[in-house]
Amino acid sequence: MYHDHHFHPFGYARLVNGLELMDAPDLDGLLGLVADYAKKTPGPFVGQRLNDEGLSERRLPTRADIDDVVSDRPVLLYRYCGHIAVANSAAMDLAGLDHDTPDPPGGSLDRDASGRPNGILRETAVSLVSQSLGPLVEPPTDDEVLAALSGLIDMGLGSITGIVAASDPLWCGVGDELETLCRLAMELPIDVLVYVATDNPEDLTRAAERIRNAGGRITFGGWKDWSDGSFGGHTAAMYEPYTDKPGESGIVRLEHGHAIQMAVASLDLGGGVALHAIGDRANDLVLDIHEELIGGGADPTKLRVEHASILSEKAIERMAKLGVTASVQPAFLASEENWLVKRLGERRMGQVYPFRSLAQAGVNLLGGSDSPVETPDPMVGIKAAVDRHGINPEEALSRSQAEAMFAPPL
Repeated sequence: MYHDHHFHPFGYARLVNGLELMDAPDLDGLLGLVADYAKKTPGPFVGQRLNDEGLSERRLPTRADIDDVVSDRPVLLYRYCGHIAVANSAAMDLAGLDHDTPDPPGGSLDRDASGRPNGILRETAVSLVSQSLGPLVEPPTDDEVLAALSGLIDMGLGSITGIVAASDPLWCGVGDELETLCRLAMELPIDVLVYVATDNPEDLTRAAERIRNAGGRITFGGWKDWSDGSFGGHTAAMYEPYTDKPGESGIVRLEHGHAIQMAVASLDLGGGVALHAIGDRANDLVLDIHEELIGGGADPTKLRVEHASILSEKAIERMAKLGVTASVQPAFLASEENWLVKRLGERRMGQVYPFRSLAQAGVNLLGGSDSPVETPDPMVGIKAAVDRHGINPEEALSRSQAEAMFAPPL
């Protein structure tokens, strides 16, 4: 059985039992799916896996677009990367977002010509709506969560590293992630190594204790946080602007001093540190944090870079020298093959998803899906690591190397 080293169990349960938008061919098709779901769902709701690059218009919908089909209740639609969402006017009003609302730290609100937020929320701005809307959305039932995780066994997964929120849920409308997981610990069909997402050391300590007391099939793994966003949302933190959006170079979400404080708290609890970094600038910032931790005595095998999506040769050498782990998601290659070059330009494509270079440098590689961002089927990730889907093919792994990334933790 394989292990998915980066998985969002409650986002996945929400997807299995909710509205998926990935295959919509155009805005009319997308809005038709939203309208049809509204007919059978009486209250506010959430949609997932909106793929603007798969729409013929190649753009995100706005609040006005969603209002055309659902205006009587709040609706929030997540882009499939999870770092961008679009809210209708009812959801924006519920959250009190208007002309005077400033961009939050680590996030932004897209605006129309008048300065009014147009419903497109980037990074931490998503939480401005999700925190207001979440309590109004019916979460997946315990049985639905268990059934969703049971389905992973048929895909060949026997265990996962689950990213779970200590307080505000990572995905709108999933309820209390940590408490639900602990309540279900004895009934879980698979083992879950839990990395806790929180910005509060006391909450992390309480979460670790709660997980350890729950018993069953869950184990405390450590602390998880985000240093930047995604390529798809133009929010991965880059040194140079995006080729198709020259005014944007991404968003930095992590503050160095606070990250050190949280990391030390996790290490003191016997856990690890997993920091999301996709852009080249974000990866260097995360390596700065890991280097300081190691200088203070941290075990480098406890430190992970989640995604490590675009790296300079110097960053790869530094990662190997530090001895930290790269937790990568090969399935991204399949979903990004038709648009990534548009974001980055030909020159930077030689630096993306450098799996072979990382392996040759001696960096420990773990493989995951980031589900519900991608399908949790490990065969999809393994195949993508070998086939590369035309993206930087020189970085292909052998089949045995790809399978080793999805091996269970020792």
